[in-house]
Amino acid sequence: MKRRTSQHRMGSTHIYSEEQLAGLRASATARKQETVERLRSAIASLKEKRQDITAQTIYAECGLHYSSYVRNEEAITLFRANSTYLAEKKQRTKRKRKTSGDASSQPSPRDPLLNYKKPQLVMRLRKAQQQIQDLERQLANLADACLQRDARVAELEVKLTELEPYRNFVEQVRLRVREEEYQGEGPFSS
Repeated sequence: MKRRTSQHRMGSTHIYSEEQLAGLRASATARKQETVERLRSAIASLKEKRQDITAQTIYAECGLHYSSYVRNEEAITLFRANSTYLAEKKQRTKRKRKTSGDASSQPSPRDPLLNYKKPQLVMRLRKAQQQIQDLERQLANLADACLQRDARVAELEVKLTELEPYRNFVEQVRLRVREEEYQGEGPFSS
């Protein structure tokens, strides 16, 4: 069974007067200042005791929950400035930066492929795979052409070795003909 909501709460919208609003603002400001003062005194007390300044130790010292000063800008700034945990964390990150800065002065560039969404990467991958397949086909065709050319060269070399004796014979005939021509044209010829 549903609970009934009171008619009074649902239908009424209360309008505050300027005096009431000013009073609320003054009260909120006073509470914020009280929180900052309690936090300051707790931090000073912890520093005197030489204890770590953390949210837990502040709660143990003065009863302030972290949630009560996290919304108060002045109080959270004060806490962050004095927190031993946050100071250690800053020092750790500074050390990491220094050690990594020594290795290389420039930060490693961000991989541009990380900017793409998955569907875009899939499209690029498929396009690249298609290009690889096309190149493999072209390479296979070139390999076939090279094999055919090598086979033709081998055939021609075989024919050349078969024709080698004839070439020697033709060369000998040419030499004889030249010798005969030169002998016939000599100074003593008639």
